[in-house]
Amino acid sequence: MISGHLQIKNGYWYAVLNLRDEAGKQKPKWFATHLSEKGNKKRAEEILTELRIKHTGLEDIRRNSRGIYFDEYMASWVSNMQGNVSPTTYSSYKNIVENSICPYFRERGILLSNLHPAHIQEYYEYLHDRGVSNNTILRHHANIRKALQAAYQKDLIPRNPADQVQRPKAEDFISNPYSVEEANRLLEVVKGEKLELVVTLALFYGLRRSEVLGLRWGAVDFERETIVINHSLNQAFIDGRYTVLPQDKLKRMASFRTMPLIHQIKELLLKVKEVRNPKESDYICIDETGDVIKPNYVSKEFASLLKRHNLRPIRFHDLRHSCANLLISQRVPLIEVQQWLGHSTIATTADLYSHLDFAAKLNSAETIKKN
Repeated sequence: MISGHLQIKNGYWYAVLNLRDEAGKQKPKWFATHLSEKGNKKRAEEILTELRIKHTGLEDIRRNSRGIYFDEYMASWVSNMQGNVSPTTYSSYKNIVENSICPYFRERGILLSNLHPAHIQEYYEYLHDRGVSNNTILRHHANIRKALQAAYQKDLIPRNPADQVQRPKAEDFISNPYSVEEANRLLEVVKGEKLELVVTLALFYGLRRSEVLGLRWGAVDFERETIVINHSLNQAFIDGRYTVLPQDKLKRMASFRTMPLIHQIKELLLKVKEVRNPKESDYICIDETGDVIKPNYVSKEFASLLKRHNLRPIRFHDLRHSCANLLISQRVPLIEVQQWLGHSTIATTADLYSHLDFAAKLNSAETIKKN
C-alpha cells in the first residue's frame, strides 16, 4: 500500500501521500480532510487509510504488476497481513517493512518485476554496514522472502528472488545471567521497589516479561499452593501508538504450565493481596492507579533500578536466563530446567544453557580421570 502520514496545518488535519509522477519520481501530495485538529485524529486516520487504499489500487495489483514498485508491494503485503498473524507479529512485520525495507527500496525505485537477488543482497550489506546484527537481518530476510513467495504464488513474478540470496549466518546466543551472589543481591535491593513483585516472580520462575505481567489472581491457588502460567500481556506499536495486548495463547503449548507456589512468592503475594482493593484489576502486577504495568515501563525501570544500586546491567529477559543459571548451578537436570522454563524441547534448553551445565562437566572430568 502507498505510504502516507497525517499533518496538521492551520489547525486542520491533512493526509499526505507519497505518490509517484509519470517519471517514477516520488512526490508528496496533500489531501484536505476538512477536520479540525482537536478531537478528530481517529477520523483523520480513517480518511488517510481510505486514501492510501484508493491510490494504491489494490484491486488491480495483478493486472498492473509490471508497474508495481517493490516498496509499494511490500507496504501492501504487510497491510494485508493484519488479522492473519498475531498483533505482536504484525507489529514486528510492520515496523521492519515500513521503517526499513520500504524507505530503502523506495529511494532506488525498483519495480517488483525487476527485482533481482543482487538488489536484496545489497540491502543486507547496507544493513550490515550500519551495524545491524545478523539475527536482525534474518528477520528482514524472512519478511522479504514471505512477501515475495506470496507474489510468486499469485503469478506476479516468475520466481522468488529471495531464494537465491545468501542469507546471513545466525549468531550464536550466549546468555549473560546473574550469578547466585548477584541474584541474592538483586532480591535484597528490590525490596520495597515498584518492581519488587515483577522482578521476584521473573527470577524465581524464569518467566518471560509477558508472562509475569499476564499473571492473574485466578491463576493462584493458595490452598493447593500452585500458580498457573496461562496468560500473557504484550505491547506492540500499532497505528502510531503503543497498545497492550492480552493473550490467552502463549508462545507455545509448553508455555502453559502449573508451578508450585514457592514459599517466598506466596508470602509476597499474600502481602500484596492484603492491601489490594478487591474492585481493582484481576491482574496481579498493577501500578498505583490500578492499571496493569506496561511492558516497556518494566524494561526501563529495571535498567534504572540496577543503575541506582550499582548492579551489573542486564536485560529484564536475562532474569529468565539467571533462573536457569541458578537451577543448573544446583545441578538440576536439564530436563527439569526445560519443564520449569516452559521450553518446547530439551534441545532448546541445551542450546541455550549447555555452557552452564557444570554438573555434566564434572561428570565428564571424573570419567576422564578414571580412564
